[in-house]
Amino acid sequence: MKNKKLIIYGVGKFADFICYSFMNDSAYTVVAQCVEGDYLSKTGEIEHEFPLVNFDILENNYDPAEFDLFITAGNDGIRERIYKAAKQKGYILATYISTNAICPKNLKTGDNVFIGEATFIQPYVKIDDNTFLIAARIAHHSKIGKNSLLSGCLLGAEVVVGDNSFIGLNSTIKPKTKIGRKNIIGMNCNITSNTEDNSVFSQPGTKKRGLSYDDLKGKYL
Repeated sequence: MKNKKLIIYGVGKFADFICYSFMNDSAYTVVAQCVEGDYLSKTGEIEHEFPLVNFDILENNYDPAEFDLFITAGNDGIRERIYKAAKQKGYILATYISTNAICPKNLKTGDNVFIGEATFIQPYVKIDDNTFLIAARIAHHSKIGKNSLLSGCLLGAEVVVGDNSFIGLNSTIKPKTKIGRKNIIGMNCNITSNTEDNSVFSQPGTKKRGLSYDDLKGKYL
């Protein structure tokens, strides 16, 4: 039975996917979407299923005591900024765990976490605030930092992923490896040793590139 009302931050196809997931596989009913006031005119032509409202004054019309919020921004920097602003407004940030994901009973998650269908998580895993897992496979005793996005990747046991990191399709991380903060690990990469903060890896050959997270964050994520 649906007895909770939810507002989605964001528009576009990724937001559509998040809205669909909440509407069809959670106790929430999505009632509106929002973006910051500066972006309202820019997003007017982007299709959205629900009324689009101004995040800057959201609490004036949607009482945080009655409505929860979920932030869909794929860019981790934007997602982190909106997350902090939403907390200051007093909103509860929802977490979504698909009924088609395999998760242990002792899974620990923060808020504004999205665990999509086809995700497989073993026991003793911890997922911190504002992080998305989409069709990812996470082995036991691993820890995923804040504001990260893992898509279709495989993590061995006891892997630690630093905050604000992205791990792409078909990438694998060796057990007991530590991924630094603000890492971008592209498709099909094979990481076998600890990585430094602000590192970017891509194929062929899983090479560390002469770029940093800051060089790519606005274009890649």
